[in-house]
Amino acid sequence: MPEASLRDVQFDYFDRVSYRDPSEPVVLAYASPKIDYIRQVVPLRPETRVLDLACGNGVFTYHLSGVSDSVVSLDFSPHLLRQNRFGHRVCADASVLPFADDSFDVVFEANLLHHVEDRDAVVAQMKRVSRRHLVFIEPNRYNPVMFLFSLVVPAERGVLKSCPRLLRESTERLGLRSVSVLTTGMISQNNTPAFLVPFLRRFDRPIWWGEYTVLIAEKLART
Repeated sequence: MPEASLRDVQFDYFDRVSYRDPSEPVVLAYASPKIDYIRQVVPLRPETRVLDLACGNGVFTYHLSGVSDSVVSLDFSPHLLRQNRFGHRVCADASVLPFADDSFDVVFEANLLHHVEDRDAVVAQMKRVSRRHLVFIEPNRYNPVMFLFSLVVPAERGVLKSCPRLLRESTERLGLRSVSVLTTGMISQNNTPAFLVPFLRRFDRPIWWGEYTVLIAEKLART
């Protein structure tokens, strides 16, 4: 699909999509275990400058702004950005970030790369504006639910090219070092019925067919 057509599909999709509020129990059950895992590796303190790319309505900004006083939430969808009550909001394209080099201690993205045509361009921009840590959360095509979802929803078709190996390769190809990788979970923030959450919590552990991969990378020291 040509880049312009893909962008049109994505913009139309995110201009009308409806998401659960970040404070709802199912969304918390989806996001909290991933934040807990990230905090084991990445220092998140009040003074840590964080960029939340493709922040949407604030699923992860909600948590990041709870530990950092300096969070910038960026999305290309005004529709979703208006719903995000957390951090300093910026409407922009992730492939052309409007920030200087090394502006943030941590650059974070969730469910962004599988929506863009040129993933390397986005990762390169993330690397440029990060001082050290980069965090990626992407769906796993080896999960049956994710696989079927990507076939049904055109805007989610990029999931078919999303898996732990490809995510690691895309970051390392651009000179990043993978620090920690976890594939986990069976809770979707918008599609999981609330009554299933107690049962699905048991999958908040390393499982190769989990719904999401969390990859933490860092910039290599300059020589």
